[in-house]
Amino acid sequence: MQITVIKCPNCSGDITYAPGQQVTRCPYCDSVLNIKPGPDAVALERTKNKFKDIEHIRDDYGKRVRHWKIITYIYYGLVLLLSFISLMLADRCRNHSDGYNLGKIILLMVFIFFFAVPPILSKMVPTPPKEVAETLRLRSGLLVAIKIAITAFLFALAGGLIAECVIEYIGPYRAGMG
Repeated sequence: MQITVIKCPNCSGDITYAPGQQVTRCPYCDSVLNIKPGPDAVALERTKNKFKDIEHIRDDYGKRVRHWKIITYIYYGLVLLLSFISLMLADRCRNHSDGYNLGKIILLMVFIFFFAVPPILSKMVPTPPKEVAETLRLRSGLLVAIKIAITAFLFALAGGLIAECVIEYIGPYRAGMG
């Protein structure tokens, strides 16, 4: 702890006080002195407040990024689920045109999702504030939309692969029942 010494304006005696202390008493004449913070103390307080604001801004951006990622993961899950359901319907209802057509319609919707949703999701990327470091910023635009579409396509392929595995697994049982 740093101790500062000043002269008493009444008796010229030395008065010691610690930085941040706002009131002190002269040990010689018992005068009470109000101590104003110096320019360094004021600048330090201003800097502390700026860092608190920056921390809050970064936390808020992090929350918005997490929210955007959750929406993107839900999209991928829907693509996987719809691909699986459409292929299962198409196989299950192969001899019934209504169910077969419904499976094809759902699959068509999945492919439309490849072109419609990724540009929307890439526009929803949270705008990073200037206080966020360059390495923490999410990018948006055409490349992000392409990346989202490719990832969704891979999820659709995974849904199709799972559906084909299920069809292969239950196929012999279904044939034995008929």
